[in-house]
Amino acid sequence: MPFFHATWRENLPSIMSAGIVATVPTERNFDCEPGAYLSEEAWLALGFLVEAFMEKADPNSNPSEMIKRMAVIVVDDSRVDRSRLRADPNVDRQVGTWLYDGIIDVRGMPVLSVDDIVPPGTAPTP
Repeated sequence: MPFFHATWRENLPSIMSAGIVATVPTERNFDCEPGAYLSEEAWLALGFLVEAFMEKADPNSNPSEMIKRMAVIVVDDSRVDRSRLRADPNVDRQVGTWLYDGIIDVRGMPVLSVDDIVPPGTAPTP
């Protein structure tokens, strides 16, 4: 079963060449422990990136443009050393999110857009 890692599209060139790695505090979406955060569900990984955007959004930003910048990398589980995984310490209960200590090679892995995860017209309406 694959894992998923959400990021901003502008980070993809670096990630696709160097791998998913722990980031320095100034580059993280949240004030949290360094590491590579993974999810067992694409929508869940995307949800954390949406949350980060909502918390830090400039009031003048365009949500449609921000959504276009969001990407989710599909990580083949054969590239993940499970001994380096531990439950995400930022989540009160285990919901399929993990913190990985190491570098994950994602060269050649697929990248999903928001529309791939939540196709237009499929989201529930209020």
